[in-house]
Amino acid sequence: MAEIKTIRIITETEKQTEELGIRIGRAAEEGLFLALSGDLGAGKTHFVQGVAKGLGITDIVVSPTFTIMNLYEGKSLELKHFDFYRLEEEEELYNIGWDEYGSGGVVAAEWANRFPRLIPEEAVYMDFRTIPGGREITASYGPQAPETVIKEMIRYASGH
Repeated sequence: MAEIKTIRIITETEKQTEELGIRIGRAAEEGLFLALSGDLGAGKTHFVQGVAKGLGITDIVVSPTFTIMNLYEGKSLELKHFDFYRLEEEEELYNIGWDEYGSGGVVAAEWANRFPRLIPEEAVYMDFRTIPGGREITASYGPQAPETVIKEMIRYASGH
């Protein structure tokens, strides 16, 4: 079994959470899968808004809680933003095109822990927790995670 590594990141404001996302978006490469989990209101959507900005997306990015998936065109990569919160079964994702939209470009899936079988091995798991004075983000990843993104997370965690 592959070794799983973790990075612990603290952000004190929504702006810092978004800035982390911007850096990840700039470092993103084809096939990046961000599996997001954590408390309601802990910053998952702010993070994805930053990823979108880092990808050069100028559209307003909102949580797809009711639409399940929003698609945004970036300068070089698409962003597919999913929210699994209201779904009961994996089949519901396949009914809206998971086969087509669940890979390629950059995928950010909020509440990804609801359907762990759908998450690819190369995914970067990010767990968002509200703590006094901000949020704690724990990123977990295996050896197949994109190195450019991991390096950027490590840089952010050690220097902001």
